[in-house]
Amino acid sequence: MMKKTFFGLLLVGISINQVSANTIIQGYAYVNKPIDSSVIIRDANNKVLQTTTNNDGFYWLDVSNLTPPLIVFTNKNSLERKAHGDQFCNGNCLFSYVYTLQQDKTNTVNINPLTDYLTSELAKQVNLIGPEKFVDNPLPNLMKDDLLKKTYNKFHLLFDKALLQIGIEDNSFDPITTNSPKTKDLLDVMLFNRGYHSATGQISETVLLDMRFRPISQDSPFDYQQAVKQKRENMNAKKRIFILGDSTASNYDKKVYPRMGWGQVFDQFINDKADTIVINGAQSGRSSRSFKTEGWFHLMKPFMKKGDYMIIAFGHNDEKCDGNNPKRGKVDVANLCTYPNDDNNQKQYPLKQDSMSFQSSLEDYLAVAKELEMNPILMTPVTRFKDKNNKTAYQNQSNDPVSHMHYTANKPGFAYWGDYSNTIKHTAKVNRVSLIDLESLSIDFANQHKDDWQSYWLVIDPNDPKYPYYKNQTSGVISNPDTTHFQEKGAQAIAKIIATAINNDPKLKQDEVVDLNKINQ
Repeated sequence: MMKKTFFGLLLVGISINQVSANTIIQGYAYVNKPIDSSVIIRDANNKVLQTTTNNDGFYWLDVSNLTPPLIVFTNKNSLERKAHGDQFCNGNCLFSYVYTLQQDKTNTVNINPLTDYLTSELAKQVNLIGPEKFVDNPLPNLMKDDLLKKTYNKFHLLFDKALLQIGIEDNSFDPITTNSPKTKDLLDVMLFNRGYHSATGQISETVLLDMRFRPISQDSPFDYQQAVKQKRENMNAKKRIFILGDSTASNYDKKVYPRMGWGQVFDQFINDKADTIVINGAQSGRSSRSFKTEGWFHLMKPFMKKGDYMIIAFGHNDEKCDGNNPKRGKVDVANLCTYPNDDNNQKQYPLKQDSMSFQSSLEDYLAVAKELEMNPILMTPVTRFKDKNNKTAYQNQSNDPVSHMHYTANKPGFAYWGDYSNTIKHTAKVNRVSLIDLESLSIDFANQHKDDWQSYWLVIDPNDPKYPYYKNQTSGVISNPDTTHFQEKGAQAIAKIIATAINNDPKLKQDEVVDLNKINQ
């Protein structure tokens, strides 16, 4: 009988709703080590079975009484919790999607970040924002060649190069149904997390990154050999500079070039002789609170060692505390907002919600830095090219310059208000850690470039053939400038300002991690 495999789909010429006795599924649950957790299987009729993995991450279960399709997933939480809803998974689940099964046989169904990616892509086909939505929605039958091929082709665009590098030349390789020790080689040099759906505040699609926190995408397919080198350098370099922050610092795909975050180019100012690497974990849309709750800091922490630098650069998204904002105010307050100190530098936060204090949120990172004997650097947020009226600077008759804007005012929608930059300065002072007042430094820079600022911030000519991505964009173009984010020249300028500030700090300068010659070029 002819058999064709697409990501766990085994077409064997039988009805999809027939499952015979003695039909088994088994496989390995693995991220960068075996997963010790429950494995839950839910079928098309919402029937649930459950088992556990052994020390090797292996599981086995008789599914003879289930009706495909099946969702198979791990969960690190309590085995007794009911398998239903976002609160059950909440970013802790790892998925495989199984369309049908070989009857009276043992079927391989592995669960790992690659299978999770495939499930995430299939979720998009039925307009779900991420694979975790399969837990509390009716399981769709996605057994259509066009859907499968689309997912299959996208997977191979991302991973064929890496598969060849580890010796897998079969272009029908399926991480769900293939038991190969070489798959582990890939997973050991790959980072895995979940995205964030800003409109709803829900956990969203699968995010896969290399060992420097750069997204694996069609523009940047996974390079196994490079990732091996990155992991070795992450562990063996004399020092590491970790960047914790938001979209002003984060890495961007090639397709949106020249948009860049300053953290993406910060290594251009590192001293080649210092044996120091930059690990830029900054993520778009994150606040000091959500960077922790979404697991990004957890991904970075295993690489941190004594003597390393931790640059803590938040504020832009912590300020999203307007509960009356009709677009997504309540979502932002629930997931991103932290409150600044008051005018007397007293913490502000709702009762029993200390994590919503901006100072407390920053101090969580400082506590880890102290525990690991690292060198933390608190940094005020980079300026927007805005004037005191929150308008694009130098664009009105009064010719108002770029001004301090990282504060919230006493107005409806805000439970607390205050100055975020001042809160950062106070936190640095009371914790006796280094401070870079990037807001002030970047305001000075911006006002020195009032005539050519559009060469630094993201203001692209949509008709420029060098930047086809911007042809149909409504923001970051001449008609609607992005006064928050940078293009390459701006990212380099801000990175240079930060490197200069490190070099000017007597405590930080002694390690000579930045290169004065590169700064002065």
